[in-house]
Amino acid sequence: MNIAKRREVRFFLILLAAGAAGMILKEAVAPGIVRRRVISAVRDNCKTCELSLGRVRVSLLPPALSARDIRFSGGTPNATVVKAEAERVYVPLSLFQLFKNRFRLGRIEIEKPAVTVTEGDLYGPASAEGGGKGPDLEIKSIKIKNGSFVYIREYPGRKGILAVSRINASAGPIGSSARLRGEKAAGTATGLLEESGKFRLEVGAMIFAKVPDIDVKMEIAGQELASLDRFFKPSDGIELKGTILEGRSAVVIRGARLSATSFVRYRGLSVKIKKYKERGALSAFFQNFFASVTMGKQNADGADYDRQETAELERKPKETLISFALRGMKESAMKVSAKAAKADK
Repeated sequence: MNIAKRREVRFFLILLAAGAAGMILKEAVAPGIVRRRVISAVRDNCKTCELSLGRVRVSLLPPALSARDIRFSGGTPNATVVKAEAERVYVPLSLFQLFKNRFRLGRIEIEKPAVTVTEGDLYGPASAEGGGKGPDLEIKSIKIKNGSFVYIREYPGRKGILAVSRINASAGPIGSSARLRGEKAAGTATGLLEESGKFRLEVGAMIFAKVPDIDVKMEIAGQELASLDRFFKPSDGIELKGTILEGRSAVVIRGARLSATSFVRYRGLSVKIKKYKERGALSAFFQNFFASVTMGKQNADGADYDRQETAELERKPKETLISFALRGMKESAMKVSAKAAKADK
């Protein structure tokens, strides 16, 4: 073999070895580094949080990370606990950013996430105790496909459950960078409430504001009220029947104050009340205003009813923002029915 041939063979072998080393780095070494780095970053910024990742893959063209079988948990038992898992998460991210404290991400895609939020009577701090300064983060957008959400409110000896399925949502831009920190993050979601009502949700929030600054809009149609009993009965001691044909609610939270306006068209409203030692806000509302006259009532037909009402509320000391917003929606919606019931007397 002449010298030129030997050089060609040597060069080819070098390329082959470099390619093999690159593949080993990409497929074996890099995923392990990524997994450890991400898990470490979560623990450094949230002392009560735990994250586990299944298979991690690194893509070079385009630069991105993807992971399967993701599981996350965090929070304070009996106050607020969040558990989440997802089938797959795709994150456009340069591998070099994992070794910095500055992240610029593209559109994150999350497939089949399942999130459960459990709230009790203890007060939980707004931020995780012991968390350090978070990374300089910017996310262009977040896309959620076919997700689910369960909200559990615990009481002594009972708990109320509210579930949403078939969630498709998007949000962004969002981040902790100087550019985005003072901007309101916005998101929208559609889904099915308790396997009955189709809903659309819009949320805007100043995530890093010192006091709550949140706007919520929700639309719902075709909701069978009986399907909500596993939330209302343990939480407020009431059983509902009937159908919400059309409902719209807008909630504005500024600090400890809330203003909620609801428009509701319903048919066949029926209410039963079970008395607990402590009355839930909705149970007390029914008992004090109109529970005895609502059986079989409706405001779906004719033009004799004002279908819109507003509730002004003050946040309770241990009340979470989710509970606060739900209470505002409930009370403003019930005022619509109260006016209809009084008009029928």
